[in-house]
Amino acid sequence: MANRKKSKRKKQQKKNVSVVFFAMFIAIAIFTVALLEYIDFKKGKESFIFSKLIPLKTRPQKITAFNKRFIQILEKERILFEHFKDAKGKYHFKFKVGREDFAGLIARVKTLSGKLDGGLDLSEIRRIDDKSLMLYSLRIEKQVSHIVLVTRLEKAAAKKKPAGKKEKKKQPKEIVKAALTPTPTPKKTPAPVREAGKAPRIAFIIDDIGEYDIGALELKRLDVPITASILPDSPRAFDQARWVQEYRLQALIHIPMQPKNSNGRKYSPQKTITLRSTDAEIRALVRRAKEVVPQARGVNNHMGSLVTANKEMMRRFLKIIKEEGLFFVDSRTTGDTVGYDLAGRMGIKTAMRDVFLDDGEKTYENSVSEIKRLVDKAFQEGSAIAIGHPHRTTIRAIQDSIKFIKEKGVKIVFVSELLE
Repeated sequence: MANRKKSKRKKQQKKNVSVVFFAMFIAIAIFTVALLEYIDFKKGKESFIFSKLIPLKTRPQKITAFNKRFIQILEKERILFEHFKDAKGKYHFKFKVGREDFAGLIARVKTLSGKLDGGLDLSEIRRIDDKSLMLYSLRIEKQVSHIVLVTRLEKAAAKKKPAGKKEKKKQPKEIVKAALTPTPTPKKTPAPVREAGKAPRIAFIIDDIGEYDIGALELKRLDVPITASILPDSPRAFDQARWVQEYRLQALIHIPMQPKNSNGRKYSPQKTITLRSTDAEIRALVRRAKEVVPQARGVNNHMGSLVTANKEMMRRFLKIIKEEGLFFVDSRTTGDTVGYDLAGRMGIKTAMRDVFLDDGEKTYENSVSEIKRLVDKAFQEGSAIAIGHPHRTTIRAIQDSIKFIKEKGVKIVFVSELLE
């Protein structure tokens, strides 16, 4: 009798253990399925549990918030737009904006998307006559939620002129020809200071590559040697560095340096060389920039009117780039710079900027005029260097000037060919 009771108790215990194990197995299975569903949901995929049974509203709420604020921005700027939601749940926006308002509007949209854990990416750009088609995709929580087609109008709307004699508008090539044709002088000019039989040479550096939509593709289309100076911490730095190398253009590291007038802004030594930067911080910044732009053989300064005028800071900086095997182009953002002279004395290959193409007035005519000064300086000294920025007017001025530069017997080269 006792043995029978014992046997029955053991069977019951085994049954209880089996039930516990089965319950644990079911619980683990449910937890695993729920975890996998949640991971899919966070990746933006359809989830039965979190999309239907227990809807998680975070992403839809962010999309609604973006739509509301985006429409407010467009309406405030008086921009006519179209928008709709497709079968896959993506929102499509389409509008036109003038060139002068484009950069500010896109910057505001990027800031807005960033606040919602999103990001705005330029997918495609096409130039058609006097406008550019820009296709953007907006990601919220890692999934594309919006497609934005922007037509950027390159020319401002024509203003009506009073009736009367029509004034013939100068064409871009006429402006170039007039600007690049030297003014005749009655007295004989001094002979050019250059090596006999050697053509004058000029180099174009385009700064801030990676910061704007204009980049390597537009420089490639110029079909002449162009040096692209890439901002290492800019949003498109990695991609632009890759395309600059793919298109066989020359790359510089556009190293940020502290300016004199910072308007109260505080610069981090991790991203900008400041008067407080240690040697270790400068070295880390330079090496990180080399990882972004591995093909770069040299650097030039971005801003830096305070640092480049400080002999001790520049000595420390130049010593580090010499160790890293880089040359230095002094952007000459201040007349007090010591960079070019000091680099030469330290045995570092160096050069300095002669002309800014768009530092003041950012117009086509101004850039063409500065190119004329560049050519004149090359005739006087044998070579000259210009720095410009990725503005549409600057790129167009260079493009329209190439024929005339070549006709004058001036050779366009990479900046590395003008080092001293």
